[in-house]
Amino acid sequence: SPAPSGVKGSQERINTPDKANASYISGFVFPLRDDDPDYPALLMANFIYGGGSLSSRLGNRVRQQEGLSYGVGSSFSASSFDPRATITTNAICNPQNIGKVEKAIAEELARLLRDGVTPVELAQAKQGYLQSQKVGRSSDSALAGMLAGLSHIGRTMAYGAEIDEKIEALTPEQVNAAVRKHLDPKKLVIVSAGDFDAKETNSDK
Repeated sequence: SPAPSGVKGSQERINTPDKANASYISGFVFPLRDDDPDYPALLMANFIYGGGSLSSRLGNRVRQQEGLSYGVGSSFSASSFDPRATITTNAICNPQNIGKVEKAIAEELARLLRDGVTPVELAQAKQGYLQSQKVGRSSDSALAGMLAGLSHIGRTMAYGAEIDEKIEALTPEQVNAAVRKHLDPKKLVIVSAGDFDAKETNSDK
């Protein structure tokens, strides 16, 4: 189904007593299909922001530098049928650190929108993403699943090759323009859940 219109941003905390960890999730939903010209740019923006498995801004800031989260990352998906795309961010942390996690993620999103991505970041993201795609296609089972999915929507492997070519040709300016066009901070929905009434925990993270 298409992305809903008129979405308003919100932030909510849900208390879940006796849970050892707290969970953070936030998300955007916006009208875009995976054949949109901005799709490759948003793939790279998400990879840099929080989708890269080995290195991302969120991973470096929230987990490595500040040690606030056991796991943090973002994901981007877009429908092949309807104009509906989402970018979601997830983190798991000690309940006592939820405020710091919320603040760090908000700052990294603001930095992405304000300053954009750098040429070095984009070059590294291209290499990392395209290598992961190549590895994924090297498995017979994964390749069979990919072909079945493409057949379902009337596409061939040429679609993936075309996306890869468009990613290779991306400039930082194109990525930054796509981010600013589609991600509106006023429409970000944030939900945090955890035992926020706990007086002490067994971990310092």
